[in-house]
Amino acid sequence: MITQRLIFKLVCWFLLVTAVPAHADTYKLVTAPFEPFTDPNDPKGGFLVEVARKAFAHQGHDIEIEFHPWARAMKEAETGRYDGLLSAYYNEDRGKVFHFSAPLNTTQMVFVGLRNRFDTNHYETLDDLKPYHIATGRKWAYSEEFENRSDLKKEMVDDEPEGIHLLYKGRVDLFAVNIDQYRNAISKMDDYDISRTIIMSPAISTNDQHLAAPRYQPNTEKMLNAFNTGMAAIKANGTYNKTYMDFFGF
Repeated sequence: MITQRLIFKLVCWFLLVTAVPAHADTYKLVTAPFEPFTDPNDPKGGFLVEVARKAFAHQGHDIEIEFHPWARAMKEAETGRYDGLLSAYYNEDRGKVFHFSAPLNTTQMVFVGLRNRFDTNHYETLDDLKPYHIATGRKWAYSEEFENRSDLKKEMVDDEPEGIHLLYKGRVDLFAVNIDQYRNAISKMDDYDISRTIIMSPAISTNDQHLAAPRYQPNTEKMLNAFNTGMAAIKANGTYNKTYMDFFGF
């Protein structure tokens, strides 16, 4: 009996030790303010920061996060000052410089309109939107097709609250916006009821948000492997969904 208890304790000890990496690392990440995904004013740093933190923590690691304007963040990540760039979309040019993780989140740019102005929430092509005035973000990334359509009636806005205000006041017919940022922004604006709006289909664009790491850094593969393993684990055990609801379940 003593031998069996001893063996059981040894097995438990082995499982406990091997469940966490022998050496815990702290990875230094950089991103740009992109509320609610990455937010220096949020105690948790925003949804993507919290997801990254929990994915790495599952593998026994920690992160440090810094916020800079996007151009600076990407440039300094390229030079290796940081271990990774958080909230990066993949494209071919970036793929030459960075390795990309599994997606942390998939988000969409969409057209939002008021229900009482549209008989349907579907359009076939951008040509169908020619009659409408569309609010667009001054520095936001849309599809190349939409950005190149100079024949559409576009009115620039600086942020989501400005676009929401123009939409509800009837000064524009549609607001081209990130769906998650729209929902987050309007939840903080008591004067506007989100149930009055519809999301037009199809989306303008669909983008995965990744952790990108410089190709030439010696620890890149190790870091991304740890992150991807942690991401798979927190999705499987429900942590990811709970975190999502904490940020977007209003």
